[in-house]
Amino acid sequence: MSRENDFSCSGYCRDCEREHSLPEGNARIYALKLMREFERIQRLDYLTSKASADPALSFDRIFAGEQGNMFGVLECQDEHGATRVLRAFSSLPRGIREVEGWVPPILSSDTYYGLVEPTRKRIERLSAELERIPIDEKAHQARAAQRRKISQNLFEEMQQRYRFHNFRGGSRPLRKALSNDSPVPGGVGECCAPKLLDYAARYGLRPLGLAEFYWCGENSSRHRRRGQFFPVCESRCRPLLGFLLCGLDDDDCRRS
Repeated sequence: MSRENDFSCSGYCRDCEREHSLPEGNARIYALKLMREFERIQRLDYLTSKASADPALSFDRIFAGEQGNMFGVLECQDEHGATRVLRAFSSLPRGIREVEGWVPPILSSDTYYGLVEPTRKRIERLSAELERIPIDEKAHQARAAQRRKISQNLFEEMQQRYRFHNFRGGSRPLRKALSNDSPVPGGVGECCAPKLLDYAARYGLRPLGLAEFYWCGENSSRHRRRGQFFPVCESRCRPLLGFLLCGLDDDDCRRS
């Protein structure tokens, strides 16, 4: 497998007015070990005994059909100089959010289950109603407008609830952490790199290298190959990385 980019994790920092980056380091080695583990145990709950494993976390279910997902590994050093290896998965279907041994989502469980899930169910009910109403009726237009407003309000609220941390002690909501003023794409903050870097910053770990790879079922015919390494995504991750990496390579960054 070729190295797509030795500095696969980088982004522009508004505070410093320059690019911050994190090399791959030894993270690819740890990622390859993780792949071998995937081949061997075929499930996400690797810290659980086989007898107690959750069927919903088996790869047969997660990667059914054409399903695939991104996984990330961050090599870190703790305050004593010991190596720590963090692992994360990007958002998975069927509400799989927190699994022991994996970095948790940035969005808190209270927000997810108290705000996001109830609102999504409400949107689903409106969608079901829309399917039963002829498109040319006023009731259809009213329901569609109501659904659109609810979706917009949820998205705006989530932007405030997401809180990102960096290595100079900074903490900001989503919109203020981004490096540009472009519209915020869906799924920001749910990818591997932001989860890993935010966790490391919050728990006093110093990142040394990051690698992300794609994993899917054996019979997937998608263009991405199983075990293929990728740099961080341009639309959802890179606009966050300047802020998240700030302070890691420069002690002169201005504090927010």
